[in-house]
Amino acid sequence: MHSPPKADYLDAHFRHWEDAEFLFLGEHWAGADQLFGYSAECGLKAVMKRLGMSVDQTGSPKKRKYLKHIKELWKLFFSDFGASWEAIWIMSNSSTGEPFQDWDHSDRYANRTHFNRDRVRSHRKAAHTVKFVVQKAKLEGII
Repeated sequence: MHSPPKADYLDAHFRHWEDAEFLFLGEHWAGADQLFGYSAECGLKAVMKRLGMSVDQTGSPKKRKYLKHIKELWKLFFSDFGASWEAIWIMSNSSTGEPFQDWDHSDRYANRTHFNRDRVRSHRKAAHTVKFVVQKAKLEGII
């Protein structure tokens, strides 16, 4: 029996970012939008996992607090870790607020006409903010 590969949030973060950028530059808004959301989600989960937070299916419901998609995870991350990530917190709030409020994993089923450059641009900008979070974590030796 084949078991699924172990989650590698850091690699998934970069992989989804690269694919989203490729699609964004080709004006494939629907695919880019989904992947920017997943890139941001995986980037935050990579950092959170290294900080000891449970982001996987294991453990009690209390320990699975962070088992969320980016729409909910963004707010949880910045509210719970805002003090230690102050510069990024300020940047994320001043420039984008809660940028993934209109993003949903079920949008993968939506018609492509639901997406446009402006919608995707805001999610791209927020995913780029997460790249800063990941870079900060790397510089601090967290990941």
